[in-house]
Amino acid sequence: MIVMTGFSLALADVIFTYTGYANVSVKGAPIAFSLGPNNSASPWISTATGPTGFTVNVAVTNAAEIYYYEPIELTVSTPGYIYVNNITISKSSTSLIYNMYVNIAASSSSTTPGGSLPIIQNGGSAAQAPASSPISLGPGTYYLSLWIEPYVPLVSNSATETVAVSFGYNVVANSAVPVVT
Repeated sequence: MIVMTGFSLALADVIFTYTGYANVSVKGAPIAFSLGPNNSASPWISTATGPTGFTVNVAVTNAAEIYYYEPIELTVSTPGYIYVNNITISKSSTSLIYNMYVNIAASSSSTTPGGSLPIIQNGGSAAQAPASSPISLGPGTYYLSLWIEPYVPLVSNSATETVAVSFGYNVVANSAVPVVT
């Protein structure tokens, strides 16, 4: 029998540590966004691009469908697979967009045909992300277009909707790997 008087007994945590290193260097981006040939038509569309993506401001009307043709150019320097990683939708009141797709079309310099990425489907809900079918892109120039089916009739001239789309680009495999954004 052990009797302890005036002593505290504490069990210690045992922690093992290991070291890993990540060597970081600078390489050219595998893809780059720039202004396409149809990047501005006030008041219907305006676009801006930067080193990490693009912004497109568009207007919707009571049309059955609206197609914004080639506002963004995509230059691919490294073959890979583009997909939608994440979609966030915020709106001021009611949904304006019933369906929305980003179409990626090849130019004459492209080595693969492109494809279509669903963004909003079936009544204003974000499409599945990450998308299950990435689009293969070879080196060359591509053009992004927006196909929008608005809710009609439009219920408010003051309503706004923002759709933030995070794209993934996998340079290793034809798979959509979820990335926290």
